[in-house]
Amino acid sequence: MKKRLYIVAFNCWLLAVGSLSANSTLTLDSCLTLAKQNNPSLRKAQLEVLRAQEVKAQALTKYFPQIQGMAFGYHALHPLVDVGIDDIGNAAVRDLLTTLYGNYGAALGLENSFNLFQYGYTAGVSAIQPVFMGGKIVAGNQLAKVGVEAAQLQAQISARDMLEQVEQTYWFVYGLQQKQTLIDEALGLLDTLSTIVSAAASAGLALPADTMQVALKRDEVLRSQIQLTTGLALARQALALSVGLPMTDTIFVREDGLNDADEKVSPNGTGTPEAALLALQVRAAELQRRMTLADALPQVAVGAGYGYSHLQTNVLKNGLNSNAKGNGAVFVTMRVPLTAWWETAHKLKEQQYAIEQAQLDANYLGAQLDLRTQQAADQLLAAEALVQLQQKAVTHAEEAYRQIQVQYEAGRATIHDLLQQQTACTQARNDLTDAEIAYRIAWRRYQDLINN
Repeated sequence: MKKRLYIVAFNCWLLAVGSLSANSTLTLDSCLTLAKQNNPSLRKAQLEVLRAQEVKAQALTKYFPQIQGMAFGYHALHPLVDVGIDDIGNAAVRDLLTTLYGNYGAALGLENSFNLFQYGYTAGVSAIQPVFMGGKIVAGNQLAKVGVEAAQLQAQISARDMLEQVEQTYWFVYGLQQKQTLIDEALGLLDTLSTIVSAAASAGLALPADTMQVALKRDEVLRSQIQLTTGLALARQALALSVGLPMTDTIFVREDGLNDADEKVSPNGTGTPEAALLALQVRAAELQRRMTLADALPQVAVGAGYGYSHLQTNVLKNGLNSNAKGNGAVFVTMRVPLTAWWETAHKLKEQQYAIEQAQLDANYLGAQLDLRTQQAADQLLAAEALVQLQQKAVTHAEEAYRQIQVQYEAGRATIHDLLQQQTACTQARNDLTDAEIAYRIAWRRYQDLINN
């Protein structure tokens, strides 16, 4: 059933990608959605969170009894202990035992030698419950929890930065597309102007040099078009890769609606994930010191164990040649590190310095975060003002171009003046596109900083 679900999900993904490829159109929302699903850096950050959660689960097991089982078996070629009457070195004792064995050994069913441990086995189980480990278990669990929070914050930062990069690439492609449209319009105007000037030159109303100036200008625009086409193809490929699509230069992006930034929001860097990470660094340093202290404190545990053994012996001739029994016990253990205080004292000082360093970093970098957010707000306001200025510049350039057209038709302006003003008009539109893209990027950056 799961396999079928995977196949259906994969087919849906293929259909979505195929639809995108067929339409060759991406919006900003679709780019961000695809990036969240397919970007490898975001997946790596998510895996880091899963790793931290497993470390936390490992730390939690330290609260519970540690249960261990043991088993051992052997079979030797010869008994490990094999002692007979003839092996006794004292001649008097040996003679006495020989006499006694000859008189009574056979009647009692005794062997004339004693051997044991040729084969046997033993098995057991024990459980140890920590009672007091100097606070190391508690500190370890808290440190693991800090690790999970840090991984989650880092994943949040990675996702934010990745989406910012995708959006920048998206708007870069959009800006090049807009400039490509302007170049196409400029070429169309130059083609029309070339026809008009050629007809005027044939009628003696324009100089042959005017035709040459239009041709030169057209060649200049064509060179710009070639460079722009190459750059646009590369930008489209970069956008496709960043959202997890096959590398292609045929996609087309279209502008999404974008709300204006709320300029009244007070910039504050203390709510960002970076600021939270700095606080976690201080907390982690404090917990490390607590764990170091735990190594120098007494540790107490209680436990219970049970074992069963079966060991070979050979004493009687009637076959009673082994014993087997089980036994159990409860116990308490205490470990007191008597000589660890000297080393631990220096470790604690080292950890205290680490805490102070982390606190200094948190204070300094926290101020840097506040400054970064304030700079983002200033850049947003500057970008908005620049857009307004460029809009006015486009209006003025278009009006100047319209006037120069009238003057050229009336013979009061040269073809050079007309071409120069056309170039100025195209440049003003390009500058407006750049300003609008810069505003959108600044808006996104500011929103990311104040909304985290």
